Amino acid sequence: MQAKLLGFMNVDFTNKNGERIVGMNIFVAFKDENVHGLKTEKFFLKESVALPEQVKVNDTLEISFNYKGKIESITKA
Repeated sequence: MQAKLLGFMNVDFTNKNGERIVGMNIFVAFKDENVHGLKTEKFFLKESVALPEQVKVNDTLEISFNYKGKIESITKA
């Protein structure tokens, strides 16, 4: 899926089960056949799936998902 990066935010907290959650939320916009204009969405990236260093806001990303709908890789398009 191709999407435009609108913003990102580091995440580091402990959930109610005492597990530490570390990663990044990314905010993107992309085409959707059911939306006039662009659809926006927030996705969580685990530490093992990093946003490429050269990527900046307004860049186009290629996002790949696994069969469970979790992001498994991101590259600059």
